Amino acid sequence: MQSEGEGVKLLARSWQQSGDRLEDRLAGLTDAEYLWLPTDDGWTIHPDPMRPGRWTYDYDFAPPAPAPITSIAWRLVHIIADNEIYWEYAFGPGQRTFPDLIVPETASAALDAWHHSRAPITEWLADATADDLAESRPSHLGDPTPAGEVVRILVDEQTHHGAEIALLRDLYLRIAR
Repeated sequence: MQSEGEGVKLLARSWQQSGDRLEDRLAGLTDAEYLWLPTDDGWTIHPDPMRPGRWTYDYDFAPPAPAPITSIAWRLVHIIADNEIYWEYAFGPGQRTFPDLIVPETASAALDAWHHSRAPITEWLADATADDLAESRPSHLGDPTPAGEVVRILVDEQTHHGAEIALLRDLYLRIAR
C-alpha cells in the first residue's frame, strides 16, 4: 500500500526526470534547428500578422487529419504555453488565453521561457501533500480539475513533446544540411 506522500513523490520525480531529459536533449539548440520544419506543410511559429513585433504559432483544437508535422519551436512553445495556462488557471488569476502569451522567436529565448514556465510547478511540488493533489482547481477547459491531474497533464505534455523534440533533433542532424 502506498503512503500518503507517494503520489506526490511520483509526480515530482516524473516532472523532474522528464524535464532533465528534455534539458539534455535541448543542449546546443540553434535558431536554425529550432525553426526547422521537416515538411513544407507543417506547423511552426512565425511573426503574427495581427500584432506587429509579436510571434504566434499555428494551432487548432481540432487539428486536421493527419495532424501536421510540427517544428521544435512549435513543440517547445506548446509545452511552455501549457505550463503557463494550466498553471495560471489552477493557481493564479486565470485571465490570460493562449494568444496573450509571448511566443519566443529564438532558441535561447524559448529555453529561458521554458525554464521560467517550469519554476512554479517545481516549487509547488516541493511542498505539496496528498491533500493538495486532491484539491479541486479551476481549469481553462471548463470543469474544475484536481491539482494532481493538472500536474499529470503537464508531465505528460513535457514527456511526449520532449520525445518528439528529441526525434526532430536526430532527424535535423541527419537530413537538414
